[in-house]
Amino acid sequence: MAAPTHSTLRTFLGIAFLGLVVGASSFPSSTSAETAKDIEPGDGEFIRYVDGEEKQQLQTGIVRYVRGDEIVDLVGAVHLADASYFDALNTQLAQYDAVLYEMVGGEFATREERRDEADPDLANIQMAHGLIHSLLGMEYQTEGIDYNAKNFVHADINWEQYQELMTARNQTLATLFQRAMAMAQSGEGPEVLTDEAAGNRMISGLISGFTTGNTADLKRSLAPMLGEAETFINGIEGEDGTVLVTERNKVLMQILDRELRSGHERLAFLYGAGHYPDLERRLTAAGFHRQTGIWMTAWDIKDPEPGEAAPNLWQQLFSDPAVMQGLMDGVNQMFRQLQEQGVNVEAP
Repeated sequence: MAAPTHSTLRTFLGIAFLGLVVGASSFPSSTSAETAKDIEPGDGEFIRYVDGEEKQQLQTGIVRYVRGDEIVDLVGAVHLADASYFDALNTQLAQYDAVLYEMVGGEFATREERRDEADPDLANIQMAHGLIHSLLGMEYQTEGIDYNAKNFVHADINWEQYQELMTARNQTLATLFQRAMAMAQSGEGPEVLTDEAAGNRMISGLISGFTTGNTADLKRSLAPMLGEAETFINGIEGEDGTVLVTERNKVLMQILDRELRSGHERLAFLYGAGHYPDLERRLTAAGFHRQTGIWMTAWDIKDPEPGEAAPNLWQQLFSDPAVMQGLMDGVNQMFRQLQEQGVNVEAP
């Protein structure tokens, strides 16, 4: 088949990395956390990329909502980050009566037993995340967060619910891709989709990072896109929402009500930052008022030290042929589904 256009490639990368993003307690004193005076009630910002002259950082927010004596902190997270970021989150999360965490399929403790039940589309995304994890040399959320903490409460759908909801809504990864393509073609959404120059810079940066072995270049290419995750997800959600965000957020709010009725007053959501614009609206509708927030640095992007040996990233990328074949099979299947629906795209 013909090679995909840059527009198609940028959209596919956006969907692939969407999964890295599709907290009276004191905030952590760790150097990974920075007080954010520019987060004000109503801003609705939970993830950002800071492109400074001396340093570049991907940051997630912890934003507080209050209703009487009840406190709910939205603890934004990216699923792949510096180890110090997850250390700071563990310190923060220990302070709550209950931490309501995301994990499609079921509780953390039984995740290995459910591996065969996983949806193939999500399994492909998880394989992609595994590759990113090995290439960037960062820590994965399930490695860095203490999910066995006594105050952790599973607050997500199981695989049976996921499949039923996806079938009821007639949604697949391909339909989400189709929405992203439509958003890009309409000139809406994050810059990486709507601005050809910005998208090409991202792709060039990825190629440069792979060629030189400079993981900092890879991070600088990916972080701006993740920093616009809220815009991306809001566009894909549209008016009717998606299973990956809207339906799971409904379940989370039901479990929040249950925990509040049990007497817990200090709670946190531990979900990807991309869920939070919708959850903010739901909390506001339930009578909660936004108060204050901070930023925590998830990616502190630094160039390698002079003389430091550069890894062979191309070799790492293709070190597991079975994983690469699985990813390519998943991509081709998604493109076939799109073509069957009449969407004009070219598979790689």
